[in-house]
Amino acid sequence: MLDRSTLSKAESDFLRHIVMWGSAGYPVQQFGRSWHWIDFWGIKGAPVTYKTKREAVAAVERYIEILIDKKAGRLGDAPAGPQEMAS
Repeated sequence: MLDRSTLSKAESDFLRHIVMWGSAGYPVQQFGRSWHWIDFWGIKGAPVTYKTKREAVAAVERYIEILIDKKAGRLGDAPAGPQEMAS
């Protein structure tokens, strides 16, 4: 049986990086007039663009909350990745 409270190596590395660097380490970059959540530490970025940096940062923060809940064993199912969150 799959242990839902166990993070994958990529998720663990991503979360560790964010904890160490805070919002300065978020994988958010501006390309042209739009903001993107880029692939980072083995975590696939969101397949959508954001009009503002605030929207992109909010998406990353929602995913971080999911990882924290998963690590604490508070999820019934595996968390949705950024692709599912964007839907």
